[in-house]
Amino acid sequence: MKKILFILYIFVFTINLHSQSIGEGVLLYNEHETPHVAPHVIASEDSENEEDLEEDPDEKKSRRIKNRFFELGLINLDLGFANNLLGLSNFFQEKVIIDLSNAKNGFSLSFDLNLRPIFFNLNFKDRWGIGLDIANISLIGNINLSGKLLNFEKTDSDGDPFGVGAAAFVDFGIPVFFNVGKGHWEDREFKIKIRPAGFLTIAYAVPEMKYTFKDTSSGSLLEIAFGFKVYTPFSLNPDVDLMSSLDLGSSFGMDISAGIEYPLFSWIDVGVDFINIPIFPSGLNHYMEMRDTISIDSSDIIISDLFDGKLPNSAFNFPKDFKMTYGKSDRITILRPFKTLFFARYRPFNTPLFTLIPVLGFSINSSFVNIAMVEAGITVMCDIRNFFISSFGILYEDQMWKNSLDLVLNVRAFQFNLGVSMQSQSFIRSWTGSGVRLRLGFIFGW
Repeated sequence: MKKILFILYIFVFTINLHSQSIGEGVLLYNEHETPHVAPHVIASEDSENEEDLEEDPDEKKSRRIKNRFFELGLINLDLGFANNLLGLSNFFQEKVIIDLSNAKNGFSLSFDLNLRPIFFNLNFKDRWGIGLDIANISLIGNINLSGKLLNFEKTDSDGDPFGVGAAAFVDFGIPVFFNVGKGHWEDREFKIKIRPAGFLTIAYAVPEMKYTFKDTSSGSLLEIAFGFKVYTPFSLNPDVDLMSSLDLGSSFGMDISAGIEYPLFSWIDVGVDFINIPIFPSGLNHYMEMRDTISIDSSDIIISDLFDGKLPNSAFNFPKDFKMTYGKSDRITILRPFKTLFFARYRPFNTPLFTLIPVLGFSINSSFVNIAMVEAGITVMCDIRNFFISSFGILYEDQMWKNSLDLVLNVRAFQFNLGVSMQSQSFIRSWTGSGVRLRLGFIFGW
């Protein structure tokens, strides 16, 4: 939390450095990248009315590349994994040593994939636009082990939760944007973004294990209630025909993402994005489950029996084997991860060449042990004529620290996006190669 507050302090401090008159200059803004809402991965917002603005000769020579009227996106990929204990150097050692004393906060391992295989966008003079996202794929997976479990520490009577969470979705969306105003940036028009989407839930699991180590009236009880239950729209039982059990209708859900942005002054724009607002939920009822309990109860142990080599069966509970069970339950309700993000675009030199983008919000994601979490960060973006865009950000999102570098090369007929991140659930580990992310995208159009 201290690191998040430090990031926000940097933003406030940079605003105080602003020394230009807020009435000077008429500037157009850059698209804040919100993949769930924005019709462009990264795109500028140059208006066709730009030609009507007063420009000196140097500005005319450096005219920015205009946005495409039509664009086709192919294989836009965002893939990453992270952990909070092992750095890059550990993987090149003959022996990997894990110091559990560094695992007071537990062990976390996560993986996610977002793929937009194909999408189309139409942009009508930057006044309004509409698109179509076809079969976007989203996978989320994480493993969380309790720090008290790894160090065999005492817990309270409720125990310490941990487990495995996962989700897989396929969605179809229609992103739309439009401006509300008189048609010129100096008239302070709003930009509205909306993306209704229908989605199918392909797999879903929530962490539901628990570690308990507590004192009892006559000793101590150590108990690990472990289990894994994954829901699907079809039966995973090998004895059941998959196609005959398929029920895609119940797995269908709808949500909507929306955003609004406003040019507060010529040098700063502010906005908010709401991602995955539920309309009606998805649901699944086929499941595959493995569940059991390991326990040691010292109150049933008699010291004299230990010297005689006798171990009471009532003191130890270890399952002999682990079996998968299959079944069909009542329909469970499934919502996609929800986010609310407030952001600003601050141009300290009153030019799109250099922009600071702070973000603050929260997310709700049931695939994590802690389902609600604050999200924050700051990104520095350099935009050269909408031809070459680079950005560097330090963010805390999806319960990970991400240090990202993104590059965009745009010649209007073709755009190439490339991004890499070092990331981890630990801020320090996010700089040591404990996780990595790759972003890649291709856009064609005119």
